[in-house]
Amino acid sequence: MEWKRVGASEISYRADVDGLRAIAVLAVIGFHASPELIPGGFVGVDVFFVISGFLISSLILIGLNEGNFSFLEFYGRRIRRLFPALTIVLLATMSLGWFIMFPTEFASLGKHTLAAAAFAANILNYVEAGYFDTPAIGKPLLHIWSLGVEEQFYFVFPALLLLAWRYQALKPTLALIGMASFALNVALVRDYPSFTFYLPFTRFWEFIAGALLARSDLLNRKAILPVLSALSAPQYRDFCAALGVLLIVAGAAFASETSFPGWWALLPVSGSFLIIGAGPQAWLNHHVLAKPGLVFIGLISYPLYLWHWPLLVMGRAMMAAYDNKYERTTTIIAVLSAFVLSWLTFQFIERPVRARRPAFATRRITAALLAGMVSVALFGFATLHLDGLPTRYPKEIQALVSPTDIYTDYIPGYNPVDPPVEPSKNSAGPLVVVYGDSHAWHLHPGLHHLQNERAFRLVVRSWSLECVPIVAEVKRGDEETCRTWMAEERKYFEEVKPDIVVIGAHWLRYKQLDKLSESVGFFRQIGVPRIVVIGPVPYWFHFPQVMLYRAYMRDPLHGIPQRLAGFDKRTIELDSRIKEIAANLGVSYISAYDVFCNEDGCLARLGDAAKDIVQFDKTHLTPAGSWYFISHVADQIFDCKSGTSPGDC
Repeated sequence: MEWKRVGASEISYRADVDGLRAIAVLAVIGFHASPELIPGGFVGVDVFFVISGFLISSLILIGLNEGNFSFLEFYGRRIRRLFPALTIVLLATMSLGWFIMFPTEFASLGKHTLAAAAFAANILNYVEAGYFDTPAIGKPLLHIWSLGVEEQFYFVFPALLLLAWRYQALKPTLALIGMASFALNVALVRDYPSFTFYLPFTRFWEFIAGALLARSDLLNRKAILPVLSALSAPQYRDFCAALGVLLIVAGAAFASETSFPGWWALLPVSGSFLIIGAGPQAWLNHHVLAKPGLVFIGLISYPLYLWHWPLLVMGRAMMAAYDNKYERTTTIIAVLSAFVLSWLTFQFIERPVRARRPAFATRRITAALLAGMVSVALFGFATLHLDGLPTRYPKEIQALVSPTDIYTDYIPGYNPVDPPVEPSKNSAGPLVVVYGDSHAWHLHPGLHHLQNERAFRLVVRSWSLECVPIVAEVKRGDEETCRTWMAEERKYFEEVKPDIVVIGAHWLRYKQLDKLSESVGFFRQIGVPRIVVIGPVPYWFHFPQVMLYRAYMRDPLHGIPQRLAGFDKRTIELDSRIKEIAANLGVSYISAYDVFCNEDGCLARLGDAAKDIVQFDKTHLTPAGSWYFISHVADQIFDCKSGTSPGDC
C-alpha cells in the first residue's frame, strides 16, 4: 500500500507495518490453537486496530489535505479490501456446516453468517453473551466480531475527520474521542465485560491511537508524546521500537482475558503506537519486522485471520466424537491448511480484485462484490429461517434432530429470575427450596410437574454468579461483594425456614467441594429438617442429539439408540466423591448417574422427537429429562417410605 504526505510526492511502502501485522495474526492464531502457550494472544486484535487506524486515517487525511477525498471512493476501497476474502470464507464455512453441522448449530451459523455479512457480528455476540451461550469453540464465525467493530468505527469516523479538518480542530477532536472511549472502557470493563469487549464505543480509542500517528505522519512527525520529541535521533527510534515490542509481548503473556480490554489493552495499543511511530528506520523495524518471512505473513494476514478460526472449530467439532483424542493433530492440520488457503486467497482473489483498473471496471467489481455479499447474507438468513435445514437428514431421524430453543421450547426458568408457578400448586405442604446454579434450575420442570401429584411449595433460588456460596468460592467478584451477598442469602433462608433444601450444581466446575460442609452446617444451624444433595448428570462430550444422529448413521439397521456410552467418565468419579462427602456430612444424596445410566450407557432419549431428548446440551436436562429424573427420585427427596401415600409424604 502507498500513500502521499506533505513534503513528498510519495512515501514508500512500509514493510515493517506488514511485519507488525504478522506478529498480530500469529499471536491470535497461537492463542486460538493453544491458549496455554500464548494466554494473552488475543491482544493481536488490538494491534490490528492500531494499524488499521494508522493506515486508513492516513488515506483519509491525505485525501482531505489534497482536496480530493470522496466518501464513495473510500467505502468502495473498503469493499474491495474486505469483501473478497470474507465472502469466500463465509461461503466455505457455510458449505462445511452443511455437511458436518447439526440443524441447531447450522441455524446458528446462518444467523452469524448474516451478522458477519452485515458487519454486525460483534453486536450479535454481545446480545448472545450469557450463561447458556454457545462456547467459543462452537462458533466458527466468532472472530468476525473484530470486523464489526472496525467497520462500525469507519462508518462514522470519516465524517468526523472531515468536520474536524474543516474547523481546524483535528488534534483536539481525536484526543477527545480517544480519551472518552478509553475512559468508558476502563469504567465498564468490570461490571459490563461483554459490552466493553464487543461493542465499538470502548474500542474507538485504539483506532484513534493509529489516527494520531497518521496525523503526525502528515505533519512531518510533529511530536505527539514527549518521548517522541527526539525521534529524529536513531537511538530514540530504536528505544521506542524495542519498548513497543516488549509491551506487546507482555500483553500476549500476561493480559487477563476476564478483564479485557480495560487497562490491559494499553500494553498492545501503546506497543503498536511506539513501533509504528518509530518509523521504518528503527533498527528492529528494519532488520526484524521487515524480514521477508514476516512480511509475507503480514501480506496474507487478513485472509489468514479469517480462515484459521473456522478451520479450528470445524476440525475440533468433527474430532469431538473421538473424545478429542486427536486434538493436537487436528489443530496442526487446521493451522497449516489456513496458511495454504490464505496464500491462495491472497494470490488468486485479493490481488486480482485490488489491481489497478479503469474507473468503470473498478465500479463494476465493487458492485459485484456488494451483490455477492448480499447473496451470502440471504443464504445465512434462509438457513436460519429454515431451522438449519433438517431436511438434509434421513426421514427416520428428522424429528429427533429438529432444532429447539432452550428459552422458548424448554423453560423460561433457566433465566436468573424465579420461575412462575400457579398459586394453586404452591400454596400448601412443605416448603422445598432448590438451591444452586443452572443444575439446580433444570430440576424445576420436573418438580413443578410433581406438584400435580404431591402437595408442596416450591422455590428455586440461584446463587450469585460472582461467588459460589455452596462451596465458598469467589468466582468473578471480590471477597467483600461475596460476603455481602452470602449474608443476604443467610438472612433469606432464616426468614423462609424451608422444610427441605435440595442442592444441585454443575459440580465439575468447582474445586473446593469439601467446603460443602459450611453450607450444610448453616442449614442445620437454622433448623432445616432435611438436606438433599443431587449428584452430577452425565457430562457429554457433544450434544446428545448429535451423538444419537452419528450413532444412527453408523448403524441405521438397528435404529436410533436410547442409550449412549460417549460421556465423560469423570462423571462416575465425581458421583462417588460427592456421595462420600454427603455421607460424611450426614445428608441425603441422590445419584443422577444411577438414575440415567447402566451398563449399556446413559439414557439420551425418551422418545423419537427432539422434545424427548434427555439433555439439551452437554449437561442440562430438558423438561422431559427433568421429569424423568424427578419421577424416579421423588420419594428420596421427601424421604417417603415404600407404600406411603404421596399425599401424606
